[in-house]
Amino acid sequence: MPPHPRRRSATAVASYERGRTRDQRLKGHSVTASVNIGPISGFPEWLPEVRILEQTLIDRIRRAYELFGFAPIETPAAERLEVLTSKGGMERQMYSLGRPAEDGADAVTSLGLHFDLTVPLARYVASHAEELVFPFRRYQIQKVWRGERAQRGRFREFYQCDVDIVGDGSLAVAYDAEMPCVINSAFGAIGVGEFRVHVSNRKILSGLFGAFGIEGEQVAEALRLVDKYGMSDRPRLAAALQEHGCEPKLVDRVLDVLPAGTVEEAMGLLEGFDAAREGATELRDVLDRAVQLGMPAERLVADFSIARGLDYYTGTVYETFVAGNQDWGSVCSGGRYDDLTLALSGRAYPGVGISIGLTRLLYLLIQSRTLQPGARTPAVVLVTMQDAERYFDDYLALGHRLRGSGIPTEVYMQPDALRDQITYAVRKGFPLALIAGSREFDDSAVTLRDLRERSQETVRISDLIPSVTERVGPPGTFLKRARHG
Repeated sequence: MPPHPRRRSATAVASYERGRTRDQRLKGHSVTASVNIGPISGFPEWLPEVRILEQTLIDRIRRAYELFGFAPIETPAAERLEVLTSKGGMERQMYSLGRPAEDGADAVTSLGLHFDLTVPLARYVASHAEELVFPFRRYQIQKVWRGERAQRGRFREFYQCDVDIVGDGSLAVAYDAEMPCVINSAFGAIGVGEFRVHVSNRKILSGLFGAFGIEGEQVAEALRLVDKYGMSDRPRLAAALQEHGCEPKLVDRVLDVLPAGTVEEAMGLLEGFDAAREGATELRDVLDRAVQLGMPAERLVADFSIARGLDYYTGTVYETFVAGNQDWGSVCSGGRYDDLTLALSGRAYPGVGISIGLTRLLYLLIQSRTLQPGARTPAVVLVTMQDAERYFDDYLALGHRLRGSGIPTEVYMQPDALRDQITYAVRKGFPLALIAGSREFDDSAVTLRDLRERSQETVRISDLIPSVTERVGPPGTFLKRARHG
């Protein structure tokens, strides 16, 4: 009996790892005399069963976003470098675009690939402000590119799934409370398992730093240090902050606030620091309103060590962790930004949003066996050809009948033995195979073989559609079943 598709597809992601290792081993040596065909490290190249699962997750995230009224947009992969660098923090990981130089022309262009979807959103809003309706609610599911070192679970090309709410001049902090609810809906739809959304407010730490004379770019760098070390390495964080110019009294106060278990506890530690207390008050309101909007309270965590490394965040910030897998790091992050478009348009369009790094999350969920790829095809029926010479057109007509009823169907047209056709169906993960020869066609019937149950039944062609839907579900569920095996 051929191998069951699930057993083999459980190792589907390993093919990317093998390709990455092979690429490292080849180090430029060609597979043929002139071409290296190995995949590029950090640029995933999934087998069909993984790509089908990835598409399923994208579809479910999209539907979850649309439940909250977010509309889709898409922006070009390339942006002007002046746009991409309008807010700092990612220049060293940015891919710039070049072209073969001709006639002495400069090969370097003034364009780069976007490293996230927030900066392109800012440019999009500034460009289309007169045509948009505010608050503008958008989702965007696209690939992004970052030139970081490729490693296990880290990619240079990956899908991000973003939602943002953007205001014109102002945006109520109440919108910040909606983001955890969106995360809850999306993660529930894709089957992540148990998770926690950690929430903080950048004003808490920036207010502390400002009270001790740390301002401007120094604050941004100090927040990056907190984001880098958090509470996992207090001695190194303390040393890094002191090296950065923070006096010991400030370092001690920061280290006191970071482990606070509740907003009320943090408020007590922030007496006399008005700007920091403003951030704590906003955080308390966001957490309370998120619960009122339907977010389970047990999935919300006030975490004052969350700072987010990107410079454009100004208020509420989010990081999401899968329970039992803290070593994965955050799998969905975001926050509030009040002045992202100022450098582009001179006008404030404040916003708040979150982003799921889908490619990395998919990889981690498969590696942990939380999710497993299933079939290697979205089709649920394989029409085999037992006697193609006499009934070729009849087999094609059966495929047409099934597809006409919304049933994804493949017709096997290679001149192979029936046994080989069934082997093909099993290996690809088809739930059903349709078999018919002269005996069946004479009776206006077909044999419907269930490859999962290893059973079969003869059904009349007039009853074919209900017989198939009885086994794999009504129209609209076929792709979901096929993709999850």
